[in-house]
Amino acid sequence: MPRTVDERSVKEKILDAAGDVFGRMGYKAATIREICRVAGVNVASINYYFGGKEDLYRTVVMDLISRIFDRYPIDAGIDSLSSPGGRLRAFIHGALRRLLSPDGLSGYPGKGQLVARELADPSPFMDDMVNEFIRPTAAVLSAIISELLGTGATIKDIMRCQISVIGQCFHYAMARPIVTRLVAVDFSDPTIIDELTDHITRFSLAGIESVRHTIHAANDQPLDATPVKGEPQ
Repeated sequence: MPRTVDERSVKEKILDAAGDVFGRMGYKAATIREICRVAGVNVASINYYFGGKEDLYRTVVMDLISRIFDRYPIDAGIDSLSSPGGRLRAFIHGALRRLLSPDGLSGYPGKGQLVARELADPSPFMDDMVNEFIRPTAAVLSAIISELLGTGATIKDIMRCQISVIGQCFHYAMARPIVTRLVAVDFSDPTIIDELTDHITRFSLAGIESVRHTIHAANDQPLDATPVKGEPQ
């Protein structure tokens, strides 16, 4: 039987309120009573619609991240002819849009804090989030970096470069209040994501190229004939 408008409305109110409360307070500190107070519904509504606090939290987190990835998919701007450097730029651009765009995580002031809280104090559902979203994303970046580093690169080499790339993206999101005070970055400027994408791509390609030289020198191998390509135009 289709849900009525009232049922959808109540569920949406609960999800919005839960996202805000979980984001502000964290999974452990948030209470069903506080979520219901913010949503303007009775306490029994949580169990009726979601079965309890755990299932509600998982629904909020997975729904939020799913929406962001649907809006900004990993493979956006990539085709079969893209160079590894071009694919790296597309990956970085997508990551920044998911983190910084008004219709990305930053567009949900309360819910947007859920990701930061998960990193600092993982909930029981961290594994679900990793397996469904983070691991596939990491695999895409790992493949790009592996191609850029060339033969001889170890899993550790690839992983460290991978963390260095994504860490730059996350820093702008997580340290946004500090960044704006230190260098007056205007994150409301619609061109800022493109500018940051170009910078992080250029910086990352240079770093990866340096690592590539180090790997080949350590293995006493000649460098690949084709240097790193795909820097922003």
